[in-house]
Amino acid sequence: MSNRIDQMTQGLLGKIAENSSAGAKKVGGVGTSQPGKAVKPSADGDTVELTSSAKLLERLEKTLASLPEIDRARVDAVKSAIENGDYQIDADRIAEALLRDDRQVGN
Repeated sequence: MSNRIDQMTQGLLGKIAENSSAGAKKVGGVGTSQPGKAVKPSADGDTVELTSSAKLLERLEKTLASLPEIDRARVDAVKSAIENGDYQIDADRIAEALLRDDRQVGN
């Protein structure tokens, strides 16, 4: 059994931050919406517009909240393999991943 752990790149988070800081934060009356933005009217007629980045962040937050914090089966399998002396470490794979991460942060 193996689980692949993928990284979330800094680029995506940076794009979300850029779009959020430059995105719509408009409050206005009904009918002031722009294409591609959700408008939610409040009880007093004001509206709040969510950028696509805010929607993406909300979906990401819901997805992460639904995931288990710890994969107990994976932890038990690794623990057992270590105790039995069967746990294999691929130093080349680890080194390649570290170099790839370093290149992404450095660009």
